Amino acid sequence: MGLIKAATGAVTGQLADQWKEAMACPRMDNTVILRRGERMNQGKGSNTKGNPDLITNGSVILVEENTCMMTIDNGKITNIVTEPGSYTLDNSSAPSIFAGQILDTLKDTLKRFTFGGTPSTQQRVIYINLMPLPGIPFGTPTPVPYFDRHYNTSIDLRFHGTFEIQIPDAEAAVLFYQNVAEKGQQSGDMTVDEVFKSEQYKREFMQAMKKSLAMLSPKGIMYSQLSAYLDDLTHEAQEATKVTWREQRGLAIINVAIGPVTLSDESKALLGDRLKADTMLGGDVQRAMMAGSLARGIEAAGGNQGGAMMGFMGMNMAQQMGGNILGGMGQAPDTMQAQQASQAGMAGVQPTAGSVASAGSAPAPAGDSWTCACGAVNPGKFCQECGGQKPEAPAGWLCACGVNNTGKFCQECGGQKPEESGWTCECGASNEGKFCAECGKGRG
Repeated sequence: MGLIKAATGAVTGQLADQWKEAMACPRMDNTVILRRGERMNQGKGSNTKGNPDLITNGSVILVEENTCMMTIDNGKITNIVTEPGSYTLDNSSAPSIFAGQILDTLKDTLKRFTFGGTPSTQQRVIYINLMPLPGIPFGTPTPVPYFDRHYNTSIDLRFHGTFEIQIPDAEAAVLFYQNVAEKGQQSGDMTVDEVFKSEQYKREFMQAMKKSLAMLSPKGIMYSQLSAYLDDLTHEAQEATKVTWREQRGLAIINVAIGPVTLSDESKALLGDRLKADTMLGGDVQRAMMAGSLARGIEAAGGNQGGAMMGFMGMNMAQQMGGNILGGMGQAPDTMQAQQASQAGMAGVQPTAGSVASAGSAPAPAGDSWTCACGAVNPGKFCQECGGQKPEAPAGWLCACGVNNTGKFCQECGGQKPEESGWTCECGASNEGKFCAECGKGRG
């Protein structure tokens, strides 16, 4: 029940006259995965009343490029061919394999059909497509988790796309026929869509995609960059389906294409919060935001209903606090501690334990400091505690009513500036009488 390679010069029109039957594959494109062979010479051969897809001894079979032809006898594979050409069925010879270098496991498939056996007089011919089969759709019915190392968190992704498979050789074709293809007298052609409409295949592919994404995560690939790493994604999907698809069913994934990758609503909210937090952690951004806040405060102070002076006194307090915040933003902890220790020394406050050591720190000199109404001792013109301004030293003369004046009459009660009764001697001593109490010299 073997095959004999026929003369390559024979043409299709002559086959009907030379052999009992001439079998061929009617049509094979990249949407079909299996076709049953059909007789080319209906009405001319001896098998005119039999099943049109069965052949008898002495018939010829045509094999084209990128197809695997198999003859089936009582449900068992009897011949395998992947080399293009014309072959004559010879039931008196041993089974044939025209498929190049093949594995011994494939040869074992034909062992029981030995030379001199008793095959049936009729056999079936099937063709399996060895071309790439593209455009198989997939999508995520539920979000797929992906750990994005850029954000250091797990996010849920949605995506869709297509993948491409192939039955690459004779071994794979045998596995496909044995474990996937329909069997029986009523079995017919199979399309790619018919095979992959199975929920089992869909679940297995999505499981492979999850494993593939898990392998890409350690490489630091952001979720938005996944479409740029399709080669890596395809390779990982091949590895994930190597056993269940390639070694058991003869199907190999050769390409994966995905469309836009989107986030679930929960992941969008999560990444939005993370981006805001990352922005706020930057020292430059913090200082810019605080500076803008202070500028708006200054503008508001000018229109304060209690008067601009009251507004700016409040601004002094805010400025002091804002300065401390701005100075600490984006700084290392030791730098911030040093600033805190310096400020504590200026205010005459001993730093607490845990801050920078304050040995040698001392209050500001008494002659240069002043005490604010809030009780804080300050070295500058403004109180570092409440922002109040240092009071000006009294000028002019003090009236009996308590009002300070610069002119000769009190601006509050109209009282006259008192005459100076004392005088200063040439020796520098102050005197009230007519003679100096120090040197005895008379008043000039």
